[in-house]
Amino acid sequence: MKPLFSSLYCSTVLLFCILSSDLFAADWHVIPSAEVPVRRGQGTEYKIIAVIEDGTKVSFVEEKEDWAKIRLESGKEGWIPKRYLSNEKPLKNQIADLEQNKALLENKLEETDARLTELLQVHNLTEQELTACMAERDGTKADYQSLQQDTADVVETKEKLTATEKELSEMRIQLTDTQLENTALKKNSALIWFLAGSCVLLIGWFIGLLTGKKNKKRRSSLL
Repeated sequence: MKPLFSSLYCSTVLLFCILSSDLFAADWHVIPSAEVPVRRGQGTEYKIIAVIEDGTKVSFVEEKEDWAKIRLESGKEGWIPKRYLSNEKPLKNQIADLEQNKALLENKLEETDARLTELLQVHNLTEQELTACMAERDGTKADYQSLQQDTADVVETKEKLTATEKELSEMRIQLTDTQLENTALKKNSALIWFLAGSCVLLIGWFIGLLTGKKNKKRRSSLL
């Protein structure tokens, strides 16, 4: 049983220490009252060593029954009824904190409004730039389509030019062949005319020769 009792005792002491550390570490305030006397002991028969006003911040030292031992900012320690202590700030301090928080929130709101205005301006500029970019994109697209059409026309023209050059080359070949044929025909025609002339001459010469022989025969017969 002793080990079990020791464990329970140690656990209780540890829990009390944890709760006591949280209790003593917190700031305590005197709750609203006209004046609160701080005495040397726990009772109204003890001498008053200080008088504190409501809202005064004190440090909690210990408690016994309905009394609490506190430490003032001056370092003095004394006892007051526990009912005058609260771990909540006085109303005037809460109001001051709320006003301070309100001022901070208003400053943040102003900063947020300024930032929002700046972001709206940036947004408007971005929209303008986006509109300009879209217009430029449309213009570029139109130029590209026009360039594609021009390229297609150039390709078509080049193909037609190639076909025309091919036809022209074929026509040149045909013309060359025709010229060669004409030249050959001219040569053949000249040769034919030459042969024909030669034949005529030969025939004339032969006829003249025959005629001359007949004339000679007639002369010799007459003699």
